[in-house]
Amino acid sequence: MKKKEEVTITFYAAECGEFHDLGEYTKCRTLEEAYKKYQKYCRTSANMCPAIEFSIHDPDSIYSDMEYPLPLSSKDRGDLELVPYYNEHPLVNEAIRQVEQLQKQQEKKKHRDVAR
Repeated sequence: MKKKEEVTITFYAAECGEFHDLGEYTKCRTLEEAYKKYQKYCRTSANMCPAIEFSIHDPDSIYSDMEYPLPLSSKDRGDLELVPYYNEHPLVNEAIRQVEQLQKQQEKKKHRDVAR
């Protein structure tokens, strides 16, 4: 009996979320690493629309290994809703929760830095 492959998720940081060839496009080991690169791109190349993207690796899905933007705000969630497989996927929803936490931590850090 063949062992079923585990479904996983990979993250990418894109300097230009729309046209990857226009800037750096980096495969990251973790969402935190992708978020840090994304923040760097926002500081250095904001006009290029930096993004974090993900890819689900699921041999049973037609969406396997395709890259798709990770929503970084509630207004971006509409794009995710266009693909129910992604919108309902537990790994994607966990990544969204993690990004929200990273953004909250960043906001707290900004407020602490301003208060100094």
